[in-house]
Amino acid sequence: MDDKEIGTVISSLEGPSPTEVDFVVTQGKVHRGQFVEIPYADGKMMCLVENVIKTNKYFERADSVKEFESQGTKLFEQFPVHEWEYLLAKTKPLGLFVEGEKQIRRPSFPPSPGSKVFNAHPENIVQFLGLDTEKGMQLGKLEFHPVEVKVNLSKLLQKHLAILAMSGSGKSYTVSCLLEELLNRKAEHGRVGIVAFDVHGEYTNFAEPPSDAKYTDFSTRTRLIRARDLRIGVPKISATLFGSLMPNASPAQKRELGKIIEELQKKMKEGYGAYDLNDIRAALLAELNEKEGKNTTIQTLLGWLYELEELHLFGKADNPSLLDLVQPGILTVVDLNDVLSQKKKQVIVSYLANRLFNERRSKTIPLTVIVLEEAHNFIPQNTPKEGSMSKYVFRTIAREGRKFGVSLCLISQRPVQLDTTTLSQCNTQLLLRITNPYDIKHIGESSEGLSGESASMLNSLRVGEGVLVGEAVNAPVFFKVRERKSQPSKHEGTLEKAGIDYEVNAAKNRKETEDLL
Repeated sequence: MDDKEIGTVISSLEGPSPTEVDFVVTQGKVHRGQFVEIPYADGKMMCLVENVIKTNKYFERADSVKEFESQGTKLFEQFPVHEWEYLLAKTKPLGLFVEGEKQIRRPSFPPSPGSKVFNAHPENIVQFLGLDTEKGMQLGKLEFHPVEVKVNLSKLLQKHLAILAMSGSGKSYTVSCLLEELLNRKAEHGRVGIVAFDVHGEYTNFAEPPSDAKYTDFSTRTRLIRARDLRIGVPKISATLFGSLMPNASPAQKRELGKIIEELQKKMKEGYGAYDLNDIRAALLAELNEKEGKNTTIQTLLGWLYELEELHLFGKADNPSLLDLVQPGILTVVDLNDVLSQKKKQVIVSYLANRLFNERRSKTIPLTVIVLEEAHNFIPQNTPKEGSMSKYVFRTIAREGRKFGVSLCLISQRPVQLDTTTLSQCNTQLLLRITNPYDIKHIGESSEGLSGESASMLNSLRVGEGVLVGEAVNAPVFFKVRERKSQPSKHEGTLEKAGIDYEVNAAKNRKETEDLL
């Protein structure tokens, strides 16, 4: 589309006003989500089409239409119906381009009825939205304009990003495109380390060489950690962090544990070597024996230590080392797909997120982006402490991470269940198709840049279509997610294909067994 004339501003009960402008379409077509320009006193007004209504004077009165149609004669056979049909577009003014000024002004005065409306010029759209055509990350393309959605890294991630959508709407596909852009960044453009907590194994394909040459190989820039191979070094866990792993511990119990850890840390520095949970338990048992087994504080701590031991996560040293995993331009995928215990997932995520934040505060690791799938399960809105031990570290990162170079990318299909304190700190939101009315209402209330009309469009988006709002752009951007460059996840595919593959493999296994016999 070029910047051709498409309509004329009309007068209505609501406007034109600084917040709403309606126009009648005089040429071509107009679509929801399209940008238009209106000549203004000092420049141009940029508007977003939020709704398009087709109307016809002959069909305004239901009783008249019924009367004519019931006589067996169609209205269009008796009257010039088609000559009275027209399109009405309802738009939201977004800003003003003023000649000689780089700053975009806020609309404070309406255009005049009768003003001509033009399709927005691509260069004006890029400038108005604040897109970064040189160093930006390409997420997709505007549907009704020849404009690539290239977003500045700092604007998108520095104040945190939330990707919200219903299941099956293309969340993982979109996140894969974002990861590709982060991995493809040049050093001179600024790179970050990426740690992705992958609940369903959606991003493990990045660590595997592609089976088809048409896909880009990211395996040399990706490190995969299986949860079953991960070990948490107990000496790396401070008394405060231990307290977060035992959320119901009383202050007295935390003090007792802190005293034991302090003593073991002292012995380790004196050359006694690293310690593990067994050493902590032995120290507690020794103290319990001194008190003749009559200390409920220690008894309770021993019970919690036993529960932590049952997770089979703890050792004398981290494996792998956190400092080796976070590197600029490198993706670290923590695969939680084979972990069934939600508590074990919570412990892994809570510990690693704590360590990443603290190490970044000390500047021992590079700038880091933490990608968290199923964020509503780790940062829930209303859940007892024992089911949300990782919530508090993510609240801290959401609040303080920007100062130290730790950014969050939270992904969820149930925004209404996601902690509102954390979500409110995500200044940019990428929204895909959402149909649940409670989720739409929740998003509308938490997204300052999303109007009621734009929020109502979320349930009409197709798979792979999204809207970007917040810090990253100056106005809501409806776009089509670009094609991915990495090979598809092994979890993608239809139910039919999965059924066929199962039967083929089952038949193959039977034949191999028969041949052996």
